[in-house]
Amino acid sequence: MKQNRMNQKALILNFLHSLVQAAALNLGIRHFLVQAAAPNLEFLHSLVPVAATNLDFLHTKFLRERILEETITVKIRNSLNGNKAESIDVTIADFDSVLYHVSNINGDKTKIRVSISLKFYKELEEHGAGELVKQEYGDLLLSEPESGYNVSLVVDMEKLPDDWQSLVKKVGLLKRNCFASVFQKYFEFQEQGLEGQKKAIIHYREDETMYVEAKADRVTVVFSTIFKDPDDVIIGKVFMQEFKEGKRGSQTAPHVLFSHKEPPLELQDTEARQGENIGYVTFVLFPRHTCKAARDNTINLIHIFRDYLHYHIKCSKAYIHTRMRAKTSDFLKVLNRARPEPNKSSSEKKTASGRAFMRAN
Repeated sequence: MKQNRMNQKALILNFLHSLVQAAALNLGIRHFLVQAAAPNLEFLHSLVPVAATNLDFLHTKFLRERILEETITVKIRNSLNGNKAESIDVTIADFDSVLYHVSNINGDKTKIRVSISLKFYKELEEHGAGELVKQEYGDLLLSEPESGYNVSLVVDMEKLPDDWQSLVKKVGLLKRNCFASVFQKYFEFQEQGLEGQKKAIIHYREDETMYVEAKADRVTVVFSTIFKDPDDVIIGKVFMQEFKEGKRGSQTAPHVLFSHKEPPLELQDTEARQGENIGYVTFVLFPRHTCKAARDNTINLIHIFRDYLHYHIKCSKAYIHTRMRAKTSDFLKVLNRARPEPNKSSSEKKTASGRAFMRAN
């Protein structure tokens, strides 16, 4: 009878321990989340690697299509080393639903055709994208693009320049140069003091839009973006605050504004969307950012801002999850060390020499 009671107590203790373990684990995770989402969000601020005045690292991350460059580079090196030319057929997906297709023309393995497809290319053409691409690529540009694509270039392996690396980098900037036309057009409007021009509206992603407007003393660029998760809004606000703080570090930095749910005043006369998961980021660019000496760098940075923002939001969330898993592991170790030892049978006895024996009932 006494043995049964002790077994029942052991079962109850183990059950209670499991409840405590689950409750402690839940409280631990909640406690960590409260710490992570503290009002000042200092640790998230530390995750922002750069402010608005120092974004040079973006050149290598988002500006050029790295896979495209590496693919062409391998083919050129094989050709220069005297290796037999091989056919190629590669499709590359990029940000903003952009597709590249690398192939040969009519089976000629010495000629590499690079084609790009942008869903919003027709909107860019209204602002001179075709003329700018022709100006940038000259003889590399095919008069008729590949079927299903907007622009096609050709690299002739038998007529490579000595500085072919620069040629590869230039091809890698194809998306940037298509996008640049709208910025260059409105930078020129500002430089000439022209006002009242129609806003440029580019639907660069599904449900996301870019607006560009020129005034006599500034150019305003507004990005609308969709936050698929409510947490993304909070983290996005932290990054936007960091960009605002960048103005304190350098008086030459552009103004950066962020609005949530409702569009800014600049878009009152448009069909800009409203909603809980919609945010608007506004850049106010002054003549020091749009002048001929600085405009190329400005275009390089601003046209990939949306990708930059969401990339770092995902990195921040991954970092938070890593810390949560580490904290949970620590809680489990503490609980395992506090686990009660199983009760020994009351009928087990020991002799003077230390040997154990069971007393018969």
